[in-house]
Amino acid sequence: MSALGPIGNIGGAGGGIGSVAGNRVGAAPASGFGDAVLKGLDSVAGMERQADNLVANMAAGGNVQISDVMAATSKANLGMSIVNEIRARGLEAYQSIINIQV
Repeated sequence: MSALGPIGNIGGAGGGIGSVAGNRVGAAPASGFGDAVLKGLDSVAGMERQADNLVANMAAGGNVQISDVMAATSKANLGMSIVNEIRARGLEAYQSIINIQV
């Protein structure tokens, strides 16, 4: 029997899944689940700040369209729902792993 060689990158030499998943020497390590959640929270916080600014501007009598306010608040709400669902699924996966019998 001959030994199998390593599997090459999917999608060619310069891109695809292999270049994202595999760490090259000298490359920065891939960010983890916690970093992804923090980035999502930062993004949602920015959307909430934008929505709050539009609401405050409209309440102060500024030239703001109600459709812009509704779109910004809906976008922030949806973003928070997505981040919350990701957190819940991550916690559920963690609890499933902890409960595995060895």
